[in-house]
Amino acid sequence: MRKRWHYLLLALFLAIGIGGCQEQANVGNNEEMQKQFDEFIETDFVDTMESDYLTMHIYLEHPENYGVDSSKTIVQIGEKFDENAMEEDLSELQELRDSFDQFDRKALREDQLDTYDCFAFMLELAEMGSVDHLNYMGSSFNTMTGDHTQIPTLLADLTLRNEQDVKDLIKLVEDVKPYLESDLAYTKKQEEVGTLMIGIDEVVERCQEIVDTGMEGSTLTSMKQHVDELELAQDTKDMYKQQLDDAYRTSFLPAYESVIRELKALDPKKNHTSGLAHMENGKAFYELLFRDATGSEKSIKQVKQELEDTVDQAYEDMLAAITTNPEALNSYFDGSLSTGYSDYATMLVDLEQFFQQDFPSVSKLEYNIQPLPADLATGGIAAYFNIPAIDGTTKKQIRVNDTNKDDIGSIDTFTTVAHEGIPGHMYQIQYTYDNINSPWRMTCTNFSGYTEGYATYVELHSLNYLHVDESVKKVHKAMSVYENALIALIDIGIHYDGWDLEELIDFCDENNLNAEAAEAIYDQIVFNPSAFLSYYVGYQEIMLLKEDAQAELGDRFNEKEFNTALLKSGAAPFSVVERNIDAYVANAK
Repeated sequence: MRKRWHYLLLALFLAIGIGGCQEQANVGNNEEMQKQFDEFIETDFVDTMESDYLTMHIYLEHPENYGVDSSKTIVQIGEKFDENAMEEDLSELQELRDSFDQFDRKALREDQLDTYDCFAFMLELAEMGSVDHLNYMGSSFNTMTGDHTQIPTLLADLTLRNEQDVKDLIKLVEDVKPYLESDLAYTKKQEEVGTLMIGIDEVVERCQEIVDTGMEGSTLTSMKQHVDELELAQDTKDMYKQQLDDAYRTSFLPAYESVIRELKALDPKKNHTSGLAHMENGKAFYELLFRDATGSEKSIKQVKQELEDTVDQAYEDMLAAITTNPEALNSYFDGSLSTGYSDYATMLVDLEQFFQQDFPSVSKLEYNIQPLPADLATGGIAAYFNIPAIDGTTKKQIRVNDTNKDDIGSIDTFTTVAHEGIPGHMYQIQYTYDNINSPWRMTCTNFSGYTEGYATYVELHSLNYLHVDESVKKVHKAMSVYENALIALIDIGIHYDGWDLEELIDFCDENNLNAEAAEAIYDQIVFNPSAFLSYYVGYQEIMLLKEDAQAELGDRFNEKEFNTALLKSGAAPFSVVERNIDAYVANAK
């Protein structure tokens, strides 16, 4: 679960024990330092797994094979808000910095450099976010990705492998009430100190939908179905399903009732509804969010200029495409053109065949793609991919919003399946598991700018595989890039430049966006700062690297070799990705 900003940052690092840190001193030579760096990262991996039940359960089927003692793990959704723990956390963060600084990057092996740079980026981000003036920034109740939206799908999709997992699941459901009450305590503190920024009406509406479904909700239904799928005696299954009913009735539903009640009681005059730029220290916080979301070390000013250039180029590309087929633009807006597909599975079968011409091979992908129940398909969710265990044996799972089956044949549906499946998230994660030997790199690096930017890159690349008019594909790609870049500019405009609604309406008018939808766009971006940057700025970072490589290599540029270099680092900051692509360019000359 994505927790408050302060805890999100610190939780990535503070699992490591003090004893493990102190052993790094007085490194005698390069080999010894390299050995101790490996031990440092391994210790961080083990302690991270042992300190967070959900992280351990999602990523490891057999924790014991990785030196992880699951008996040390508290079964809970996540850490609860605790003001008194902040000073202790900061002290531990400083000790971690002192330990990490004892490693000389120049003395490490080549294969350790990406890991070092990932850790350094994340550690610096944690330090930037731990300063006093950024305390209590960041909401637990973002309308798109808040805890209240994530908990239902998390529990509904949690893999049950054995009877102990069922017992743990029941504890998780029992933890929903204290967990969300902790979120509410944090939210009240934000109201007190002046950092409250929540779309109260939208959050209350979503929580009310969950409450209204009551015991018929898909979260409970899915959990009980997973219990039924286990090889247990029927009376044992019935017992556990009754316990899930009880926990859902006494913890899950009351938790959402508490959120509704407490958010309605907040003082609307103390709620910021106009973006971070209008909040004290808000721009500094946005700079932190921006860096976290993009994985880029570029300034906001530089990225903004690159986005404006992207908008101009995409518009020119669209105009060039419609000169050969004026109707292509209409097909983009009305969605009338059909790809010919009538089910998701066939799309994935074809994508698995098509992608091999442009991307490196991976282990056999075993998966299923299932519809998302209507009461969980909210908040604009089109689809998502559930992260598999690094030692997993179960099929990978993609969930799709199936509420409008008439759209299955649309281009948007095809690119969404490519984004989540092949060659998107499912494929990219499998490539990482196949080719990166570090469990820490597979599980502990959180660089959504890369992962979502990559998935956006391949969803647009997948247009090449469709048997539709070339001008239509060009228009669809150009307009997608155009609109995506504009949304990223709007995010910057609202949260960094301080746009109000009228300024957004003017921007929409100037750029051929629907000004009538400006108010809805404004509210969505205000209450979900940086939510779209990972996708759109991450995509742009990849495309800039690709364009540079193409310019350098000319006819020697190879699509598959470039994509292999792009995938090599796994999730990483773009400084690491760029280094691997530079190496590809140098070798290809």
